[in-house]
This record gives sequence, C-alpha cells and structure tokens, in this order.
Amino acid sequence: MKTETWKLRDIILMAIFGVVFAVVYLAVFDGGMALSAALAPAGLSNYAFEIIYGVWFMAATLAAYIIRKPGAALITEVLASAIELLMGNSGGLTVVLTGLIQGAGAEVVFLLFRYKKWNFVSLSLAGMLSAVFIFCYELYYLNYIALAPSLLIGQLAVRFVSSIVFSGILCKVLGDLLARTGVLKSYAIGAELKQPEVYDD
Repeated sequence: MKTETWKLRDIILMAIFGVVFAVVYLAVFDGGMALSAALAPAGLSNYAFEIIYGVWFMAATLAAYIIRKPGAALITEVLASAIELLMGNSGGLTVVLTGLIQGAGAEVVFLLFRYKKWNFVSLSLAGMLSAVFIFCYELYYLNYIALAPSLLIGQLAVRFVSSIVFSGILCKVLGDLLARTGVLKSYAIGAELKQPEVYDD
C-alpha cells in the first residue's frame, strides 16, 4: 500500500462533503420519522429507518471513492456528523460517535483492499460493514438486543440492501458523474473516466 501525501484539495473536498452530507443527514432523519409514522399502521415502523439507513454511510464511501487515501472515509464521516450536530441534531455527542463507528466500518473495507479496489463491490461492502458496526452498537445503545431475533435479522437485511443502494450504487454513480464534469480531473477517478475528445473534420 502506497501512502500518498494529503493535499489541500483533499481537505477542501472533505470539508465540502462534510457540510453537504450534514444537511442530507438531517433531512433524512426527518424523512425517517415521517416514514415511520406512515408504516406504523402496517406494523412496519421498525423498518422505516432501515430502508434509508444507507444514506448515513454515503459521506464516507463517496469521499473515499474520489480521494482514495487512507483515512478519507473515516475523517469525512466524522466531519459530517460533527457538522450535523452543530446544525441542530439533538443527539448530542452521540451523533459524532456514530459517525466515528460508521466511518471506521467503511475504512476497514478499503484497508482490506489495500486502497486499490474502487468499484461497486468495494463501495457496497464498505457500506455493509458500516451497517454491521453501527448495528452492533445499537444492539446495546438502543436496546435492540431485547427485540426478537427474527426482527433483528429482518432489520439488518433491509439495512444491507439500503447500504448497497445508497453507498454502493448511488455513490458510484455520483462519483462518476462528478468525474465526467471535469471537476475531479486532478484525481485518479477523473483520469479513469475522462472522455475522449472528439474533433470535427
């Protein structure tokens, strides 16, 4: 694994993602509350946040996909959670702790791939391990351990699907779209997806 020097552009990009995803995370929380109320009559309110949980891993996976350096996933996820707290999340410092746990889950996957594999598979696995990490924490913090095993398995399964959709598919698409605009030309992803120039005769 080759360790590259951090550049100012990396720090700026992580800061931008931190702010953007802090706003997204707050909005998704409100959306989750509304979805929970909508699913309550059907007895499915426990699955409301699981459906959208993958959104909370996106800062880590998208930043890592673009920057491709050790620590990018963890730092960006913690930064997003800290900004989310400053913007009004009522969870207190626990919000930052969850960001740390989720970011660590994603970082472990990229580390296992030695920061060399950047595709749908690695992004999806990063989201899924983030889901496992935070689910283990919630077993005790939110007392999920008192729930029926069948419900726990169902919740984790839905969370996995959400992780694949948001952290895998959506982050891959977003990263590629940004690269094709040319704004990421100084990154490896920009060079990979650079479109060939077409000249008219």
